[in-house]
Amino acid sequence: MNSEIGLTTPYGEDVALKAVSIKATLNGILAEVDVRQQYQNNEDTNIETVYTFPLPIDAVLLQLHVEINGQTLEGQVKVNSIAEEEYEEAITSGDTAVMLKKIRDGLYSINLGNLLAGESAVIHFKYAQLNEWQGDKLRFYIPTTLAPKYGTPRLAGLAEHEEPCHSIFTRYQFDFHANIEGKLADAAVTSPTHSITQALDAGGLRLGLLTAAQPMDRDLIIEIAKPSDYVGEGLWAKDGEKTVALTSFYPQLDIQQAHQQRCIKMVVDCSGSMCGDSIDQARIALQAIMNQLEDGDWFNIILFGSQHKLIFDKSVQVTAKNLQHVEKILRMLRADLGGTEMRDALQATYTSKTPTNIPTDILLITDGQVWDEDNLLTNAQASEHRHFVIGVGSAVSEAFLSKLARETGGASEFVTPNENMSSRIVRHFERINQPRLYDSQISWPKNNQAIQQSPQQLSSLFAGDTINVFSWLNPEEAKQDELEKNAELHFFCKDYKNTDIAHTQKITLTYTNASTLARLAAHSKLTEVSKAEALHLAEKYQLVTESTSYILVKVNEVETAVGLPQLRTVPQQLPAGQSGFGSVVYQSSDQVCQSAPMYYSTSSEPLSEKSSDLDHLDIPAFLRRVADTPAEDAETTTSTTLADALNDEFTPDNNMGIGEFDIFDIEELGEEETIIEILYQLENLGYNEQKLVAAWLSLYNEFNPDKPFSRHVTRLIRILCKDLDVSAELINNIREMMTLEMAHTAN
Repeated sequence: MNSEIGLTTPYGEDVALKAVSIKATLNGILAEVDVRQQYQNNEDTNIETVYTFPLPIDAVLLQLHVEINGQTLEGQVKVNSIAEEEYEEAITSGDTAVMLKKIRDGLYSINLGNLLAGESAVIHFKYAQLNEWQGDKLRFYIPTTLAPKYGTPRLAGLAEHEEPCHSIFTRYQFDFHANIEGKLADAAVTSPTHSITQALDAGGLRLGLLTAAQPMDRDLIIEIAKPSDYVGEGLWAKDGEKTVALTSFYPQLDIQQAHQQRCIKMVVDCSGSMCGDSIDQARIALQAIMNQLEDGDWFNIILFGSQHKLIFDKSVQVTAKNLQHVEKILRMLRADLGGTEMRDALQATYTSKTPTNIPTDILLITDGQVWDEDNLLTNAQASEHRHFVIGVGSAVSEAFLSKLARETGGASEFVTPNENMSSRIVRHFERINQPRLYDSQISWPKNNQAIQQSPQQLSSLFAGDTINVFSWLNPEEAKQDELEKNAELHFFCKDYKNTDIAHTQKITLTYTNASTLARLAAHSKLTEVSKAEALHLAEKYQLVTESTSYILVKVNEVETAVGLPQLRTVPQQLPAGQSGFGSVVYQSSDQVCQSAPMYYSTSSEPLSEKSSDLDHLDIPAFLRRVADTPAEDAETTTSTTLADALNDEFTPDNNMGIGEFDIFDIEELGEEETIIEILYQLENLGYNEQKLVAAWLSLYNEFNPDKPFSRHVTRLIRILCKDLDVSAELINNIREMMTLEMAHTAN
């Protein structure tokens, strides 16, 4: 737990997040996780806390409950525009509201607005996920913190108030309990990240932390050894009038395969965020890769940070001379190349010369701490290279890296500092060298034919990895006795003689009455249907997506909230071993070495404390020191838009009302002449001038998305519209008139 230890933000404010408690239930590949976050407002004013946090990429939120001073409320999933409107209306009305939203895959935020002075709140949400077998282990993980990322958060879709901040003084703790049920209860369980307790009883295998509370400075990893007779598993349940089935296959191959020449381009992250444990892991990985290469193979190594460097001008063959050269490079490998400019490095890798008619793959070693994910994914798909990714560190950007591998036909492995890197390399090389599986399909007994399947196409199948597929079966013919028999996975591959070999694997399905299965199945379809259908599914099955959010509102007594709440962003705890902050290697779970951060410069000159040119360093923004600029030398700027003027004048610190405006006022503050003319025309039609201006201000962001009012000013304008009794009908009329007039003026 984390209560009563006096945590403060980098600006000296009290941290509202006080405790985190996590409980999980694992039944085969299906995991359900229960998270409780405890908040306390110890300040003498109402506050709004915003906490941006990671979840597994395939997490499906199932429930949101919030307890505020003994009153429990349940959240509902609504379209973002409606959820945000209800949230903002509650905040400006003095009520308390909670909004849980998805920013992008693996990244979420909780907004808790108007937590009154002295009040406490417990935010309780549940999610489910499907675990996957890799090799002989099932890996279950819970991310606990966000590492500092390179680049601009806006590129990843984060609003300003959602941007994570970090503090070297932040210390959070969490407690964890899990119950492993079913056939895996007897399996061997280990954790490479935490010391855990284990107790087997009639209810299953119960796990806990050896020390009740642990720092939230690294991902929690639980690994379960595969039972010797495991071939896969299946579940089925009712989904309205239909029957939904989950088949989880674990394809195996025992086929002789001749070694084929192959070219491997190894891309290694040497940015400052890799300093410490991560760069040590990267060095071990490269050594293991070189041991896997065989005579006749080709390779190259690309190191990157703010700049990138190809070890060889083009891919070269495996020779004693080339291996000796690489060995020298590895001895000198450091995390000293600055920022994580992954895009340019990968682009140079894609275009680097390789031998013709030899299959070429990319093996990327990184912590993945970048914001420019979408561009990287687009370029990777266009490159037509399979990406085999090894994520290293104690808080890897697992959602991004697993997506990068999956969408290019590759695979991902994640290694914490205390795990065996060599085994991961071997597994990747087994994937790279194994015969390709093709024409994969799932069949059912004749009375239970699938009418729909997700994913629709089975691709990138690797022996030893999990294939999770949802199917919807004919409701008239889906009989329980048939479903409890089996489903079959069929696929082909070629042997060393290039002969087609057919394979079939069977699994048995069992019944479950949980609605969780239907919701997981619906979630799996979202990327395969139109936006309209995806939105319909999200609302029907209460799924949080990038278009829908959980929202709930607690109506407070009249005048209990004083003014708008003060924003309190919950700072992130720095991951152990990342950017040189301590190490988790050979440390017990309740002991973390907090060494001083280490940074390496690409310049031969020492770094001056007064230097403001820090672009060659991957230093988190909160640690950067820039030269103090005398006021007389500072470049002065003038507000050029209405948004600039109001954002500068009305900041969250002063918390004063915005007051009434007339047309002349906003003209003086910089509003465009075209808008002013339209407003005067509308005033001449009989509109009240103050109401007219307030209505336009409420629409300003809609018409100026690239230069909007701040969140605080937008809320002040909402309050102004309430004070002036500006109706929704008037605002809509103004919207329509503005649209027509501006279109006419533009022509």
